[in-house]
Amino acid sequence: QLHTAEEGEDATKFVAATEDGELVYGIWQLPEEEGATHIQSSYSAHYGPVVALERSPFFQDIMLTVGDWTFNVFRGTTTEPVLKSSYSNTYLTTGRFSPTRPGVIFTGRSDGGIEIWDLMDRSHEASLDHNVSPVAVTSMEFWSDASSNVQLLAVGDAQGTLHVLEIPRNLRRAFANEEGLVQTLLDREVGRVDYMRERMTVRGKELSIKEAEDEQKKQAADEAAAQAAAAEIAAKEAAEAAAQALATGEGEVVEEVEEEDGETKKLNKADEAEEARYKKIEDDFKEKIGLA
Repeated sequence: QLHTAEEGEDATKFVAATEDGELVYGIWQLPEEEGATHIQSSYSAHYGPVVALERSPFFQDIMLTVGDWTFNVFRGTTTEPVLKSSYSNTYLTTGRFSPTRPGVIFTGRSDGGIEIWDLMDRSHEASLDHNVSPVAVTSMEFWSDASSNVQLLAVGDAQGTLHVLEIPRNLRRAFANEEGLVQTLLDREVGRVDYMRERMTVRGKELSIKEAEDEQKKQAADEAAAQAAAAEIAAKEAAEAAAQALATGEGEVVEEVEEEDGETKKLNKADEAEEARYKKIEDDFKEKIGLA
């Protein structure tokens, strides 16, 4: 999909959409500098191929892309869509801006239906769903007659059948100051996208700080656990050493007691011999003096 400059626009610039789902802004004239390319910027628009690309007939900086199950509205060179539709039940195959209402978008589906999105009515879902063909819608083109206030939509399908639909008055006639209201809506959505981008940046920094703090806490907990384990091992070794020392000390005490008991026994035998000797002397003396 390729959109070139229209009358009054810079003819050196173009906008293209790729089969990889990207929206590309480029220039035809290659700059005279090393490494220059025709691509100025590119942004992810869809998961699959972009099947439709169109500029708004009311706002030169608004681009519509259609692909996979959604359509996106980009403004200027924003890196994200300012408007993104909810997911359709089937693949979208084409899409167009209304030529008379700034806030209306038409999309075709692979099941043969078309969806009409009126942003002045609601933006979270299609305002109208109409079945056109039993096969996929492949193309759509508007025709208007200002004199008769008639607007027709030609719809082509995958079998080559042309279906012509008349657009009702409420979908072809713009509201009072609808262009200004859509502009306000887009400005608000741009502000929301910018806020979300800034918030995500701040949130990323906060998450990085939290992860760093969690890592520090984990390291501190690991160190404390290691110290506790080391202290437990040291206490266990000290207890084992004390138990071994106590066991060794009891042996010495027993030996000492045994030694002391042996000496005591020896002392008792000597006393008995001495006492027996003195008793014999005493008995001999008594016998000499006739007291025995």
